[in-house]
Amino acid sequence: MKANKLILLFNAVLILLSCAQIVPLTGGDKDILPPKEVKSEPLNGSLFFDSKTIEIEFDEFIQLNNSASQLIVSPLMEPAPEVSVKGKKLVVKLLGNLKDSTTYSINFGNAITDITENNVFPNYKYVFSTGSYIDSLSYSGTVVDAFDVSKKDNIYVLLYDQLTDSVPLKELPRYVAITDKDGAFSISNIAHGNYKFFAINDINGNYLFDLPNEEIAFKDEIIMLDSSRSNNIVYLFEEENKLQFVVKSENKKRGKVEVILNLPTKNLTINPINKPINEAIENWSTIEKNKIGDSLTIWLAPPMLALENILLELKDGEEIIDTVDVTLLDKKKAKDSVITITTNISGSFDLNKDIVLSLNSPFVSYLGDSIQLYEDNVLITTSHFTATSLRKFELAYHFKENTNYQLFIPPATFTDIYGLQNDTLKVKFKTKKLADYGTILLKVTPNFTENYIVQLYKNKTLIKESTFKGESKIAYQY
Repeated sequence: MKANKLILLFNAVLILLSCAQIVPLTGGDKDILPPKEVKSEPLNGSLFFDSKTIEIEFDEFIQLNNSASQLIVSPLMEPAPEVSVKGKKLVVKLLGNLKDSTTYSINFGNAITDITENNVFPNYKYVFSTGSYIDSLSYSGTVVDAFDVSKKDNIYVLLYDQLTDSVPLKELPRYVAITDKDGAFSISNIAHGNYKFFAINDINGNYLFDLPNEEIAFKDEIIMLDSSRSNNIVYLFEEENKLQFVVKSENKKRGKVEVILNLPTKNLTINPINKPINEAIENWSTIEKNKIGDSLTIWLAPPMLALENILLELKDGEEIIDTVDVTLLDKKKAKDSVITITTNISGSFDLNKDIVLSLNSPFVSYLGDSIQLYEDNVLITTSHFTATSLRKFELAYHFKENTNYQLFIPPATFTDIYGLQNDTLKVKFKTKKLADYGTILLKVTPNFTENYIVQLYKNKTLIKESTFKGESKIAYQY
């Protein structure tokens, strides 16, 4: 009887085990909620504030991300507050003296997140006043690029209660904000008063306009703030630096010296201070300038390559701009044995473009009749390239749509200043279809009978340009 009971019990256990399912452990739903403020000491929005420490408690454990760039205190405090995290608490220690009857705001941007999923508590702000009321005016708007009207993010927006035009060069602002990804800014808790407005791309983060490549925007007029204002648009640009100097000089290719200037110049002269013995100085180089005149390529004449280094004096008119010392590459390191030719041709060629040939060194002679262009395997006899610079040739031709072409350049067509010649070049391509293009139609009705220029840009690259006078219709196929 006992044996039968044991057998029945064993079978029951087996049945129960066979019915069990193994289910993996789960942690519940993913946390997608940001931390919430539970309390603060002193209270957010306190009046007659006189504390040295602020403690803000949240409903979960928190952390600070990029607090150095996210934290904005207005008006600025010197020294800056010290911020730390203790579990669920955010602790702010005020190290400097506070001004009387002043409203302060401490904006944490997107720095506060939980520690599990990095959920952001966006734009958390702690506000207090050392006086009997909290200032409530605001000033908001958008910062855009003056060239292409694109929205500018991470731009410091500054309000000054000192009203001189030079104030961003030497004084710290009273109120600060930073633009978001849409170029938008908002300064709140501003006191009634008169202000100067500036916005800067503060590269070194010191709230001063003190670097030549920092962009700036400003309002000409004094802002008389007695009510909140919004929808202000300001245009950011890079101010011209008047100081001329050599930014960079180098010799990466034998015989080729590149010089970059800080500013364009029209009356530039360059002379070597040293030269090989018994060599005339007049024909020491061939010089190329870029379109705006702030970049130079100096091709040294073959006798100058005997030097180990070259000293160059740069003058704008009679004024010496700078002197540069360039170490020249040794002949053993010279890699070029032929002229390299590159083209702007791609597999699908734009009907609106000319063919452009670019050489890697200046030419002294070329056999123009040797260059051949084939249209559907038929030689085009009217195709002639024109030299447009020391290293560029262009062919203006009315290409047919959706047609096969081949460009053929035989060896020794080009000879450069160092006696090098080119190898054979064959390039096959096909033109685009007319159906690939759209047309931009413009009807321009100016107020004055002056000469005008219309330019079509893609981002910051000039695509098309037309000149006109008076009422005109312009069509761009693109």
